[in-house]
Amino acid sequence: MFKHKVIFWDVDTQYDFIQEEGRLYMPGAKTIIEKISMARNFALENGFSIIASTDWHNPSDQEISAEPNYIETYPQHCIANTTGSQRIGFLGDLPIKYISVEPIKHIQLKELVNTKQFHIVIRKNKIDVFTNPNTRPLLDIICPEKIIIFGVALDLCVSYTVDDLLKLSKAQIIVLADIVKGLGKKPDDIVLKEFQQKGVTITTLAGLHEVLDVAT
Repeated sequence: MFKHKVIFWDVDTQYDFIQEEGRLYMPGAKTIIEKISMARNFALENGFSIIASTDWHNPSDQEISAEPNYIETYPQHCIANTTGSQRIGFLGDLPIKYISVEPIKHIQLKELVNTKQFHIVIRKNKIDVFTNPNTRPLLDIICPEKIIIFGVALDLCVSYTVDDLLKLSKAQIIVLADIVKGLGKKPDDIVLKEFQQKGVTITTLAGLHEVLDVAT
C-alpha cells in the first residue's frame, strides 16, 4: 500500500467538543484525547497524511442559535480564532496547511497535496465538511484507497463524513471505534453497527496493523 493512498481523517477534535469546559462537550469525549494524539502520532510517524475538519464559526452563522434545536441549530461553539476552535492533543511537527470556506483554484489544491506527506485542516461553518466547496475537489485529487476516520460527533459530523465518503470515494472507509464519541442522538454502538451494514470497516487503534500492515 502506497502511503499517500492512505488518509487519516480527523473529525472536529476541538476544544469546545472534547474538553469538559467546552461549549458543546460530547459526553465522555475527554477519555479519547490520548488516543486522538496516538492516532495522529501513528499517522505522522509512519508517513501517512492527515486531513482534519474543524468547525470555524462566526456568531452570526445559521447553525448558531441562542435557542438551539440540536438538529439544525446549536449553541455558540468553535468561534474562529478562540480557544474553543483549537484542535486538542498532539499535532506533530509537519507544517499544517489550512483550507478556508472560500473556493480555491484546482491548481492550488493540487499544490497542497503534491508532497510526500501532508497535514491539512479543512475549515467549515456547517455540519457537513463537504459543504466546503474545496473538500470534494481535494478528495478527487488525492484519490485515496483507504480512509481512516476518528473524532466527534459520531452521530453527527462523523456520520455525515462517512456517508459522504461512501458516496464520493471508492476508498475503503475505516472507523476507529475507540476514538469516536457521539452527542447522544443515537447510542454509539448503534451508529457503528449501521456503518458496518453500509460496508464500513470498524476497528480500533490497536487493530490498525491489520488494515495497514504496519505495527501499532
